[in-house]
Amino acid sequence: MPRDIIKIGKQGVRIGDRVVTVKKKGIVYLLIDLSDSMNMFVGTKEELSLLKGTRHVSKDGFTGMRVDSSEQTIRLKTKLDVALAGMKGFVDRALATKMVGIILFGSSAVLHHSASCDHAALSQAIASVEQHPLRGGGTNLSDALQILTKMEGTETAVVVTDGKPDNQARALEMGKVLKEKGTDILVIGTEDADWLFLARLRSRPDLSVRTSDERLAEAITDASRLLN
Repeated sequence: MPRDIIKIGKQGVRIGDRVVTVKKKGIVYLLIDLSDSMNMFVGTKEELSLLKGTRHVSKDGFTGMRVDSSEQTIRLKTKLDVALAGMKGFVDRALATKMVGIILFGSSAVLHHSASCDHAALSQAIASVEQHPLRGGGTNLSDALQILTKMEGTETAVVVTDGKPDNQARALEMGKVLKEKGTDILVIGTEDADWLFLARLRSRPDLSVRTSDERLAEAITDASRLLN
């Protein structure tokens, strides 16, 4: 009878008298834009018109706004609210074959969560983005990409942005370093993002998704299909 002993050998993982091949999961990082423009409200023209000429940006920089009309109360979401929903969907799908990590960038950049298979920990990390101190400010994508250049084994960097990086030349330089290391760069941008720049940053034309603000969540979730 097979022994209930697990051994790791040259041929793979041995369980009793059987050898099981274990495939190592690939590593994917989400690079999420937290710049000022991600605080803009998203909604129909009718919903946004209820703001009565005020700036379409979250008052406190962290949450959506509830707008009362004669018939209903509407909670207007920010672009970041929509992006967070897409991140949750992406993680749900990608964890089947990948480890997922998160890098955030605003005026600076930070490793928010190292690549992990822990769904609960990733969900908690995504939930905490809304209150992250980096929210607002500039679009320092180059520092976000540089963080990845110092890490080994990343298959794909998924860049989510709605704007223009503070330093395009340096961002492209960091992107080139990543691609030379074997990391694919997949870009997801809204219609108002700088697509001339994103076309140069992506690894291939098929690794890009152009979307509206309203469909950003769907675009991020569906981008998991583009992973190797």
